[in-house]
Amino acid sequence: MQKVSYMGDGSKTEFTFNFPYFENTNIIVTKNNVITTGYNIIGTSGGQDADIPYIGGKVVFETAPTVLDNITIMRNLPLVRIIDYQPTSKIESTVLNQDINYIIEILKDKQDELDSLRSEYADIANKESTQTLLARIAALGQQITELGDISTLRQSVTTNAENITTLNTRTNGLLDYVIETQIPTAENNYAWYRKYKSGWIEQGGRITNGTTWNGGSLLVTAFTNSNYNIQATVSRNNFGDNTDSFNYFVSVEPVDNVAFCWATIGYGGTQNFRAFQWRACGY
Repeated sequence: MQKVSYMGDGSKTEFTFNFPYFENTNIIVTKNNVITTGYNIIGTSGGQDADIPYIGGKVVFETAPTVLDNITIMRNLPLVRIIDYQPTSKIESTVLNQDINYIIEILKDKQDELDSLRSEYADIANKESTQTLLARIAALGQQITELGDISTLRQSVTTNAENITTLNTRTNGLLDYVIETQIPTAENNYAWYRKYKSGWIEQGGRITNGTTWNGGSLLVTAFTNSNYNIQATVSRNNFGDNTDSFNYFVSVEPVDNVAFCWATIGYGGTQNFRAFQWRACGY
């Protein structure tokens, strides 16, 4: 079969071919192995009284095929009789030549198909013995039998696909999960955070060094606004020098979406720094 293939680039609309044909219906165009439409065929004439009307041409798409679209232009000559000669009619040489050439071109296409099949089966025969091929065919037949009725299998696959689509639709926006995280380590002073698909953020850390009873600190990662919740607890001798930590509490509140302020105060009004740990959550 006469054919030529191209790859689309998103801008090119014209694709040429150089094999002869008789009328535009002889030309088939596929896009990604599917017969397509939305194009015009402009043939290159073989000249007046030519044995074959067109010696080639081009396919012009109304819209350029996208990048990596596989475009194939092929010739398909139906195996039908074109002209019915009558006993008393004059036979024009041009008409007769075109009629005979039509048959010849069909035979050429069939010869190409036969050569392709011969080459394919010869290659298989060179690799595997006849007995091996028969065994493979038998095994394939058994696999098909085990699959059962293909229409039932197709219906099962379709039903499962519909169930999955329905489940995705019903759970869209209901399921949330972590998409980014930082694990607390000594290197990052035990700062951590978790970001969720919905935009929800949880984070926390330790404040262990301070020279004054109040101050400000940066969040581990920024919220989208300052409407987040933040809490803190003075450490109970787990870290820092808090031998009297039970006598202190820490007050924290947001400054903006990237920082918060804090103050460590004794229950009797004493204003001294005490190490503490904090946790915040919000969007």
